[in-house]
Amino acid sequence: MKNDLTCAVVRDLLPAYAEHLTAPETDEAVERHLAGCPDCAARLDAMRAPEPEPEAETAKEVDYLKKVKRRSWKRVVLAVLLTVLVLAGALAAKVFLIGSPASADTMAVRTWTAGGQLWVDVTSSVSANTYWGWKTETADGTARITAREGIVSPIHPTAWGRIGVPLEGVEKVYLCGRLIWQEGETIARETLDLLEAKTPYVGNASTVGRLVGCTEIPQLGGYTLSLQTGAEPYGCTIQLQTVMGTENRVEEIMEQAAFRLLALVGNLSEVSWTYTDVTGEVHTGAVTEADYLLLIKDPLPWYGGVPSAQELDVQASLKDYADTAVHFQRLCRFLDTQCSLRRSYEQDPDLLIAY
Repeated sequence: MKNDLTCAVVRDLLPAYAEHLTAPETDEAVERHLAGCPDCAARLDAMRAPEPEPEAETAKEVDYLKKVKRRSWKRVVLAVLLTVLVLAGALAAKVFLIGSPASADTMAVRTWTAGGQLWVDVTSSVSANTYWGWKTETADGTARITAREGIVSPIHPTAWGRIGVPLEGVEKVYLCGRLIWQEGETIARETLDLLEAKTPYVGNASTVGRLVGCTEIPQLGGYTLSLQTGAEPYGCTIQLQTVMGTENRVEEIMEQAAFRLLALVGNLSEVSWTYTDVTGEVHTGAVTEADYLLLIKDPLPWYGGVPSAQELDVQASLKDYADTAVHFQRLCRFLDTQCSLRRSYEQDPDLLIAY
């Protein structure tokens, strides 16, 4: 019998043929075609091939997902490691190579003048610190020394430095942001700490407390402050809770601190104090602007001479000295000397008579 079915017709019939749904005559026609058409025969074989078991397919999918997950995890780990290495490299470069602007807070400083220059020796007060890249720029009478700061390493192994600053036309020298020299005098850190706490109002209790903390009063033991701000003259009273030292020493420290407070608190007129000694006796004292004027007018003698008040560039008020670090420092030195002398003469009046 002639095979008169085309491939297109057979392919349409194959699904029904494979399921045995066609008539016998149709089956014979399809089989004759398949016998002579490898493509259609292959298509029928594919239809009759058993479907893969669901579990096997699932296992293949799981294996594939595991492979994808492993590859993804490796990529994540690699990305994290690369990020860590980059950050570690940047941090190492920052700490050991680039550094940061040096701060005078980590430095111990010594200064002296020679050959028309101010010489500055700097050593690190932090054992692991090092400095490099020293530069000095001078403008408008002010010299500013700067440097970089980092961790000691083979790249920058030096934890000290020596800088020479020509003093011609220079009135002030700053080291890494801190004033260290002015008008021929090294400025002490204590002076700067006090000036930083300067305040125009005695009513600012926290600032006044900070000022007291910068004096020698804490060396005497515990204390409390009370501020008289209801009406002028405004005052500050310091109540010592414990006393560590002799009466003369306590009085000397309190007077020196009182002068500092009067100079640095804009509207403060009087500083008073009170304490009880080991015998139970109560002591009181006070300092006002009038005491400063008395010492300036008639200073006590010192080792056969009179401490010069001229170096102060004498001002009409204590408070005027706080405008300049060097003037405030000279004031403190002069008044401290006078307070100390007064206690010495009170203990041995013959010293003053002999003079």
